[in-house]
Amino acid sequence: MTAQRERIGQPVDALDTPVLLVDAALLERNIEAMRALVLAAPGRNSHAAVAYRPHTKSHKSPLIAKMQIAAGARGVCCAKLGEAEVMVAGGVPDIHITTAVVGRSKAERLMRLAAAARVSVVVDDTENVAALAAAATAAGITLDVLVEVDVGQARCGVQGVEQALAVTDAIGRSRALRFRGLQGYQGRLQSIVELAARRTAVTEAMDKLTRVRDALESRGIACEVLTGGGTGSLPLDLEQGVLNELQPGSYVFMDSTYRQIDWTARAERTPFANALTVLACVVSRPLAERAVLDVGWKAASSDSGPPVLKSSGAAIEFAGDEHGIIHGAAAVARQVGAKVELIPSHCDTTVNLHDAFHLVRNGVLEDVWPIAARGRSD
Repeated sequence: MTAQRERIGQPVDALDTPVLLVDAALLERNIEAMRALVLAAPGRNSHAAVAYRPHTKSHKSPLIAKMQIAAGARGVCCAKLGEAEVMVAGGVPDIHITTAVVGRSKAERLMRLAAAARVSVVVDDTENVAALAAAATAAGITLDVLVEVDVGQARCGVQGVEQALAVTDAIGRSRALRFRGLQGYQGRLQSIVELAARRTAVTEAMDKLTRVRDALESRGIACEVLTGGGTGSLPLDLEQGVLNELQPGSYVFMDSTYRQIDWTARAERTPFANALTVLACVVSRPLAERAVLDVGWKAASSDSGPPVLKSSGAAIEFAGDEHGIIHGAAAVARQVGAKVELIPSHCDTTVNLHDAFHLVRNGVLEDVWPIAARGRSD
C-alpha cells in the first residue's frame, strides 16, 4: 500500500495491478442518492418515519461509514462482531450487529463494545438471550436487542409468533437487556431482476414480519424498530412502508449483479452507479482473440460469477487463482501492458480480497484508504 500511496497525483494507469479502485465522485454521488431517496420517502410507517442504517459488510471501512452517517444515516450495520470492533475503533458511534453473537468470549467482547458506543444485536434463541443477559449484568450495562424473524431467507431467525414470544419473554425477564424491535431480512430476493416478481417476494417477507409485530403489540410489547431490507428491495421497502429502518449495503459501490435489476416498472436501472472496479493488466496475448489478465479468483470474487469489462459489459473467464481471460472481439484491441477496469459481480466479497481502496478522481489517484475490517469474520 505504501508504494501505491507514492503514486497519489499520478494517472490511474501508473498503479501496479491488480488493484481495487473507487471512483470518488461516484461514491459521493451514491451516498447522496441514498440520502435523497430516503428523504423523499413518505412517512407511511405508523411507528416512525423511515431511517436508514447502511451495511458496512459492503465496504468494511470506518471512513466510508462516517461519510454515510454524515449524509444522514442513523448509524451502520455490521455483519460480525469483529467488523463492529473495527468500526468503533475507527470512530463510528452507532452500530447494529445483524447476526447473533454466541459464546462467552464473544459476549464479553460485545459488552466492551457496548460500553464504548451505542450497540444493538439480534437474537433468536432463549439460551443466547440468557448468555447475553448474564454478560450484560456482569458488565453493568443495558444492551439493546432485536429479535430476528425468518422472513424467507431460511437461515437464522424465529419461525413465527410462538418462537418470537418465547424469545421476547426471555428478554423481558432481564433488566440488563432492552427489547427494541424486530429484524427481517430476505437476501434471496434482492437480485430478482423483474420488479413485479421482486415486489411479490418483498410483500411475502414483510407479511411474515408484520404478523410477528402485530402479535407482540397485541400483548403490549412495543416494537420500536422494524429493520431489514437491502439495495435490491429498497424501492419496494420505501413504497410499502413496513420497515422503519433500512439496511442497504451494496448501493455505495454497486456491482454487475445489482446493475441488472429493474428499479422501476419501466425496467429502468438503479440510481446508483458502479463506483467500484478492479484494475487489471493484460499480461499475455497468445492469440489475437485471447487477452490474459492478471486478475483471477484471488483478486475478484466468483460467488456471483465473473467480473465484467467496464467498457462493454462482457464477462471475462476465470482462468485460475491469478488469471482471467478476455475472449473474442473485446480482446483484439488489448495489447500486453494495457490496463482494463473490471466491474465485480459481487462487491462485498471482492472488497474482502483487498487491503486498500484506491480513490480515483478524473483518472488521477487521489488517495489510498485501508480496508480496515478486511477478513474480520470473527
